[in-house]
This record gives sequence, C-alpha cells and structure tokens, in this order.
Amino acid sequence: MNVSILQMVSIVSYSNAYLNDQLPEISNQGEKISMYCNKVLFHIPVEGNETQYTTQAPIDWFLSLKYRGVQQVKLHYKSVPNLNMPERMSAGFVGGAGIWMVETVLDGKSEFWYSKWQVDEHQRKLGSDRIWTVTYKKAPITELLTEVYTVDTQAEELKLILSELVSFCSEIKESGWQSIFAGAKTVLDNAKPSVSTYLKDMIVDGVYTPEALALMEAADRSYVFGGMGSWNDVVSFETKEQESTYLALSDKLYASLNKCILAFANSCVIDR
Repeated sequence: MNVSILQMVSIVSYSNAYLNDQLPEISNQGEKISMYCNKVLFHIPVEGNETQYTTQAPIDWFLSLKYRGVQQVKLHYKSVPNLNMPERMSAGFVGGAGIWMVETVLDGKSEFWYSKWQVDEHQRKLGSDRIWTVTYKKAPITELLTEVYTVDTQAEELKLILSELVSFCSEIKESGWQSIFAGAKTVLDNAKPSVSTYLKDMIVDGVYTPEALALMEAADRSYVFGGMGSWNDVVSFETKEQESTYLALSDKLYASLNKCILAFANSCVIDR
C-alpha cells in the first residue's frame, strides 16, 4: 500500500484509541507511525492566533486532541481526475494517490490535515532507511463531503472483483498475479487476518473486528499499483478484448481499494 496512506491510517487508529482511553501509554507511539521517516511533525495553529503555529511531535499531537476538544479522527479521501494519467498509475508513489487527509472532528466543524513528504538529504547521504521528513498542516477548509463505507459491504465488493481478477489472470496466463489476488480473496473468505500481516504493527491492537482486519490485509495484498513491475506494468495481451478487460478491472479494483481503506480506517471511530 502507498506508505503515505498507511501512515494516515496509523494516525487515525492511534488518535481514536487515545480519545477513547484505549491507549494505555503513548510514549512510543510516535515510532509506530514513523515508518521510513526521520521526522513526523504536526503544525498546530496557536489558539487565538491561527497565523502562528507550534511544531509538535506525534506524542504532542495525541495529547493536543483532547485539549483542543477533538471528538473523532477520521480518514478522508478525494480522487483527482487527470486526463493524462489514471490515478492508479501514480498510486504507488508518495503523493500520487489522490488527496488523502486526516480529519479531526470538533464541535460543529472539522479540520483537515494534509501531509507533505520531503527527502532529508543528510539522512539519504548517510544511507539511512529513514530519509523522509513528513509535515502535517491544516488545510484552509472546514467542511468536505465525506462518503461512509462499511466493512461488510466493501469486503463483499472486493471479493467479487478479486474473483474476476483471478479468472482473468488465469486466462492471460499470469500465474504470479493470479496467486496474489487469490491470496487476498482467501483472507476475506476466512474473515480474519493471517498471522503474517505486518499491518498489525501500524495500528492499535484490540480496537478492530477480525472482519475489519481481514479487509485491511486483503486491501494491502491487492494494492498492486505502482511503477515498473507492478500490475500497472502488465501490457502484453493477445486481443483487444483482453486489454479492455484489464483496464476495466484495474479501474474497478483501484476504486474499491480506496473505499476499503476508508471503511477499515474509520471503523475504529466511535460516535461521541
């Protein structure tokens, strides 16, 4: 999965757990959301003077939620139409998967936080595997239309698409991709995550149903969009009909995966 999206999923998970007193200690939670990152920072407007900001680490972000009266933290997504390139073609890269934001819900309004990823050249030259500095800033908006998706509905939708992809990969003799899609579908059929998923390290244990965790793992397994060597790079077809099927299924899968991520991430939100 796109790492910038996964980081926001993690922020939503830990933020809601803290708001609902399901996070016993937060001293090391900055590490949980900082995969591949040298620093993760939040620019919080100063109360009474929103032209000034304080820069906060993840731990301080969690603590500020209750202080500022935040009731819920959600994941928000908006697609970005591009006539030159489908969004799924750039989805494997930082900043290339539409507009994803963290929504903080207060009394009567929302805040929307976007992330900016920049390479820390000093860390890169040192050969570190943590080369990114990520900064979250508040967007100048207070309301956006938010679609609500449920775990059950999205699991059924994704299963159908994965079944189609398994059959299609068999037809075009792409056994490797067939195995990937079949493996993702098996997770959904079992309605529980496998023991091998690494995603459990990025979210709070105990606040999601097994079905929600299965949906997240299946979405991650079937998030096959990226650069060279990804599903986007499949270009050899025997007929125009096969090419048309590939394009249609790719678009369906990408759209479904985005809804699955929203359904899973926001399933930990409790109405207050």
